[in-house]
Amino acid sequence: MEEVNIRKIFGENVKYYRKKLGLSQEQLAERLEISTNHLSVIETGTKFVTYKLLEKIVCELQVLPATLFYTSSSIESDESKVNKINLIIDDELNSTSSRIHNRLREIL
Repeated sequence: MEEVNIRKIFGENVKYYRKKLGLSQEQLAERLEISTNHLSVIETGTKFVTYKLLEKIVCELQVLPATLFYTSSSIESDESKVNKINLIIDDELNSTSSRIHNRLREIL
């Protein structure tokens, strides 16, 4: 079985979601109340976080905790699924909205 470096996966995901939100290391570090150097060593997988810092990171990056432990290929796969789900929801909402609108027209 291949060895898994959880710190590295976690750090890469923190960096990925930080950039996705358009935040610099300095901005996220400030929000987390840690130094930029501390965030840097987290993102490179050199150090790991405490549970309290994990809670802050999850809050600031607006993700579920498990999301930060996926591998890169899992993230891309999950985002693809989320996009497909969003399309289905949009289609269903539009369809339902049209049906409701038509039924209301019949009454009015």
